[in-house]
Amino acid sequence: MQADSHGKHKAGAQLALFGRVAFDPLTDCEVCKGRLVGREVHRAHHKLCANNRRTQGTVSEVTLKQKKIDENLKKHFSTPLAPEERASSRCLTKEAREAFFAIRNPPSNIAKTSTWKVLVSSTTTTTATDDTSIAETFCKEATAKLHNKAFVDRHADGRAPLAVLAFASVVVEKIVRDKGQTFQCFKDLTLHVPPSKDMHNDPHHHSIVGQKLPLVDWTTLFGLDMQCPGCDGAKLVNDRTNFSKNKLLFPAFGIDGPPSWCMVMSMRCTCCCQRCWANNGRILNKLPAHAATAHPVESKHALPKRCHMSKEATAVFDILMTTCGNGNLCSQLLHNATNRAHVERVTSHRSCGQSFPGSVA
Repeated sequence: MQADSHGKHKAGAQLALFGRVAFDPLTDCEVCKGRLVGREVHRAHHKLCANNRRTQGTVSEVTLKQKKIDENLKKHFSTPLAPEERASSRCLTKEAREAFFAIRNPPSNIAKTSTWKVLVSSTTTTTATDDTSIAETFCKEATAKLHNKAFVDRHADGRAPLAVLAFASVVVEKIVRDKGQTFQCFKDLTLHVPPSKDMHNDPHHHSIVGQKLPLVDWTTLFGLDMQCPGCDGAKLVNDRTNFSKNKLLFPAFGIDGPPSWCMVMSMRCTCCCQRCWANNGRILNKLPAHAATAHPVESKHALPKRCHMSKEATAVFDILMTTCGNGNLCSQLLHNATNRAHVERVTSHRSCGQSFPGSVA
């Protein structure tokens, strides 16, 4: 808008947003201009002048009120604490503690999703016929893996949390190896960790309830025949996922919570034998729109590296990087999103210490 403006302005003067000349106190304020040449002008400064005590260079009442609030807060935070205020627990009253740890009844609709109903016929570890028991079975099997020392030692150096790796192992054993179950249990590409009545007994499982576990497999879940980006028309066939052999999960970071840990299918070309991952940018560019939306990653930034970012994070960073180019700020936003989610989960689990019978705080 500034470049295309044809408004009249002085040569070398700074332009405002809509092409007008920006306010300069040395030329537009009579008081400041008079003082520049040694002449005293007995009048108020221009309302846009920073030396005006009332407006302080702005005509917005909201801005003036906010400045007063900022000054009061600055004075408040600069005042040292009194000795009786240091390490005080005056807000941690008995009533507040009892309200936080009050006994509550478990929700009646917990784990009531149609996703787990399809597992009833194929799961042999339980004789129940409802989806709640299936979710509890998955919870118990994942918890059992977390208490297995061999499993913990084998995945001690993994990038993903141990609870996510344990649940992914159960999903691979019960669902992914059965192609029919994979299509029915994964919504688009994603499977959410289900809640269960026993999730409050184990902090590991409680920490990942609701966590997204995508399976990036376009052939199985969408029935698409993918073509090799290096050969014209050659077909890509599924080989194995990154979790099936190396027990690795691919993170997709976002600014709305913890990262999504993806199981990514590796595909091999039938012509040139080139191996290509299903979340590669060249593969995402070839997808139809209805399939591409199932994996919310911007294809132009889906580079062959060790992590991706969600579309929401990419849209925010596109604006930040063009204005300030601050990579540290972008990294801080991603880390803060994970930290906030972790603190909320810890608080939620601690509040369930006396909420459910038999739960462990």
